[in-house]
Amino acid sequence: MAILSELSHVVKRQRSDMGLSQERLGELAGLSRATINALETGKLANLSLTRAERLANVLGYGLGVTGIRKSKSDEQPGNALEMAARSGSISYSEPIPPATLRHALVTGTIPPKHIAQMRAVLDEAPLSVLSAAVAQIELENGASRKVTWQRMRQLAGVMACTRDIWS
Repeated sequence: MAILSELSHVVKRQRSDMGLSQERLGELAGLSRATINALETGKLANLSLTRAERLANVLGYGLGVTGIRKSKSDEQPGNALEMAARSGSISYSEPIPPATLRHALVTGTIPPKHIAQMRAVLDEAPLSVLSAAVAQIELENGASRKVTWQRMRQLAGVMACTRDIWS
């Protein structure tokens, strides 16, 4: 049951940080709002691996068997901003610098010449990379995860991004 408890905590925090309702998360993951609620409140006794993986993926997490668990202090976001910047710049001759991406996610402002790359980051970067970038910004800039997710959602709306998670 420890895995359900861990999943419950992660789902509740990440869903809230990302600004998703239980109903919307359920829609995106193919689960009912009642299932999401039962998981978050610790009342869910069982969840299939397939459903748990689908739910984790929607929130930008992977689900898999690992070796020795790392402690929280061992988990560092790395250079997720660089990875996100690269993923949003593949189709463009001028990449978005990681510092510009950081500035956009911290302030909500994007230099006009990098709007297309920013749209690509929000629509195409793996959610796990976006989640890691949010964690990196929290660690390095002190910005709360929730605020950074809200800022990404606002930017995605202004730029008419099409990824389901933003609607």
